[in-house]
Amino acid sequence: MNKLIIVGNGFDIHNKLPTKYTDFLIWYLINCFKSSSNDDGKYRELIEISYDRIYQGNNCREITDYKQLALWLITEFSFESSGYSPDFISNENMFRFHLISKSELFLRLMSHQRERNWVDIEMTYYKLLKECLSLFNTIGKEEEAETRLKKINVDFELLKSHLYEYLKIVSDAAKVEYNFDYCADESIDSKIIIDKHHLKNIQEEDYKDSRYINAKNVTILNFNYTGLPYQLNRRKYNHIDIHGSVKRQNNPIIFGFGDEIDSDYLEMEKTNNNDFLTYIKSFGYFNNTNYKQLIDLIDSDSYVVYIWGHSCGLSDRTLLNMIFEHDNCAAIKPYYWQRDANTDNYLEITQNISRHFRNKQKMRNRVVNKEFCSALGSQN
Repeated sequence: MNKLIIVGNGFDIHNKLPTKYTDFLIWYLINCFKSSSNDDGKYRELIEISYDRIYQGNNCREITDYKQLALWLITEFSFESSGYSPDFISNENMFRFHLISKSELFLRLMSHQRERNWVDIEMTYYKLLKECLSLFNTIGKEEEAETRLKKINVDFELLKSHLYEYLKIVSDAAKVEYNFDYCADESIDSKIIIDKHHLKNIQEEDYKDSRYINAKNVTILNFNYTGLPYQLNRRKYNHIDIHGSVKRQNNPIIFGFGDEIDSDYLEMEKTNNNDFLTYIKSFGYFNNTNYKQLIDLIDSDSYVVYIWGHSCGLSDRTLLNMIFEHDNCAAIKPYYWQRDANTDNYLEITQNISRHFRNKQKMRNRVVNKEFCSALGSQN
């Protein structure tokens, strides 16, 4: 029996890497402000920023640095494509910034961040694709839809390139807690497996004792780009950076959406317009052997899935459906986020996992109940 550890962004965040999309947006805005001050064009493709010295303003906020200004803008204010002008005081001088969005995608991201205090770039992008699809299917609107779609893709590529730059900067700034190494190496508890046919071919020597099974192979399926799981070294782990890495030039990052089960995606295919498919993740899997390595693994033997910090959202639905519903999948053990002493997100994770199953009986037989699950960062 094998162990497949799915690693998502919650793993990086737990280990103190600032890899939330909110962190990235703040970094991007800071660089926009600096670019405006230096009067160069970099980081200003999605939003145009300028500022004027003024001598009378309204509700001026005291601002000490660009980061504080960025936080102020994304948490408290909205601005439309027509422009938005917040006033603030810095070093006893009064200024007015002029912000003009040049990107529908970026504007949506800012609005989502302000309203919900978090943002999902890939999901926001896909929702815009759906809007373009609706417009495309409206009589007389096809050309407008194609123009809008091309601009959204251009802006998404810009965000992708800046995200790559940001992650290269921050990727070395963390050390993985040793508990993760123990958890990865720990034997598999046979009690979490409901479908007992997965246990029939396990030999006596494969058991640590009568209950715990030594995994033949431990594979870390990393959905992140930073390469943080490579710090784990308690045993020889197999690593698959399924969405690429900022550390390896021969493994470019895959950034986009991956729900080919969705009915709207099938309609996008029928339009015969490849711009709808530019950033669908499956096409990125053709660039290397990562996907084949995953297929070879899950076809080879029964496996238990551990989930470290992956929300199991719809942006990876196609791939997760394949892993979760495969006949060799014996159990799915989510490691939940412990918010405080009394609350966690175990229920939310299991609800998200359920969306990847067509066969709900398989889902009920495979998702491990909370009694046998642990908080992210536990040793077992």
